Amino acid sequence: MTSVIMLFIELLLDVVGLVTGGIIWAHSSESKIRRGWGMLSTTLSLLLLCDNIEWMWLFSRGVEGIPRFVEVPMDHLSIWHIVRVIFFFQLFSLFPIAALKPGWMTLTRIINYSIPILLIVCVSCCFQFFNGQYTMLKSFAAIGENLDKQDVVVRLMLFIVSVLMPSLNFLLPYFKKWIPIRRKQSRGMYIYMGCFGLIMSGYIWLMLGTSGLCFNLFGYFVVLPTIFLNILYLRNDNPLSLPPLPTDDLSEKEIEAIKEIEVSPVVLELSEQLQVFMKAYTPFTNPQYSLQDVLTDMGTNEHRFNKALRYNGFSGFRDYINFNRLQYFKEQASLRKDLTVKELMFMSGFTSRSSFYRYFASIEKISPSDYIERLQREQNV
Repeated sequence: MTSVIMLFIELLLDVVGLVTGGIIWAHSSESKIRRGWGMLSTTLSLLLLCDNIEWMWLFSRGVEGIPRFVEVPMDHLSIWHIVRVIFFFQLFSLFPIAALKPGWMTLTRIINYSIPILLIVCVSCCFQFFNGQYTMLKSFAAIGENLDKQDVVVRLMLFIVSVLMPSLNFLLPYFKKWIPIRRKQSRGMYIYMGCFGLIMSGYIWLMLGTSGLCFNLFGYFVVLPTIFLNILYLRNDNPLSLPPLPTDDLSEKEIEAIKEIEVSPVVLELSEQLQVFMKAYTPFTNPQYSLQDVLTDMGTNEHRFNKALRYNGFSGFRDYINFNRLQYFKEQASLRKDLTVKELMFMSGFTSRSSFYRYFASIEKISPSDYIERLQREQNV
């Protein structure tokens, strides 16, 4: 039995996911990673919303009022359900790579990583349209009982691949021999990994589950982690990783990884000029310094500027400016011992105390006050 009340609550959560995802999408002009998540979140929430509206319509059709509990015909290893969610899992699994190496995940690489999934969808659709037999599987036991039937074997294989391929993509950044990374994973990455595991577990349970309970909870397994991740992306352009280390702190392998990013000589020259300009004039200390200001100062356009940022490991303008402000704060803290944290914060270009403390602690793993106290102790030794 399926609870219509739970389905209605899920429908409301889908609306929340749709709205928050749309906000991220609408305010992501400076970060392709943030824009990508906004598009993915919005599309997924819209898909879930339409799906639940359809179920509500089916439950209310032909009856007076909407019943509290209804029977749902369960079809395990449903090809259409595999096809419907498989692209979401594939794109979801690529965000760790994109977050740890901004600029590396080009459209060509996204397509290459998605080829196995595209083949799965092609096989699924061809099988659905041209195969004359489709076995309804109403329980987990029915899967084993019908393994002698070709359509069940094909569906089981597609299901296994649909779980394995995104999972392998998700783990790929941790094989550093394959993909050296410049940025380091943040606490948000562990949250993202947990959400991925939760959503994947819900998908597996829905495909193999034996009761209406899995149908009831699958939507929550998807939409609640999505909303939670939306909150992370609302607070940060690239919440899955920390800003890149200064160039002087990079290993040879990480430097080689940076060189893999496709960049023209013009963008490379702009990247060098940008570093010199920021160090010499520190324009980021102005709290009102904007993307348009830096484009004017550097005499370039937004497209070329964003390429230079991604080449240096930044996901967008805000990510880059806050990183420079933090480095400036640390420099001034070692030189100006007479200034307080608040004075140094405003001097560096930060305006919000709470945002600054949160940002500083997420990167340095210590509060600004404790950092200055430690710095003074080290200088007095």
